[in-house]
Amino acid sequence: MRAARAYQNVGQHTAVMSGDPIDLVILLYDKLLQRLREVKASIDRGEISGRGEACGKAIELIEKGLIGCLDMNQGGVIASQLRAQYGRWMSMILRCNLSADLALLQTIEAEVKDILSAWRELKAGRGSMSAAS
Repeated sequence: MRAARAYQNVGQHTAVMSGDPIDLVILLYDKLLQRLREVKASIDRGEISGRGEACGKAIELIEKGLIGCLDMNQGGVIASQLRAQYGRWMSMILRCNLSADLALLQTIEAEVKDILSAWRELKAGRGSMSAAS
């Protein structure tokens, strides 16, 4: 188990260090979904401290990862909209932590999945454009 986790960490580190910026964003969204699943599992088990820890990690991932990736100079309106969305998610996660609201958590997860899907489509579109060149 420990070896598998170490191998996964090496794979993620390699993707971050050598990857396309879109790959990094997709990786961050996938990690955020994992953190949200951890929040849900903690709520299901009634673990208040686990819920708080998982919520904190999700917020940190948004704040340091997703917001940190935004290029406000080149990103224009889209970067501003994403920054506002990320701020909204952080607020929702805080509320979820306080109330253990599974419906709110499902809303966040659905929104994350929608935007992740758009990033994956963008990546796929870039791949087909490269192949056509």
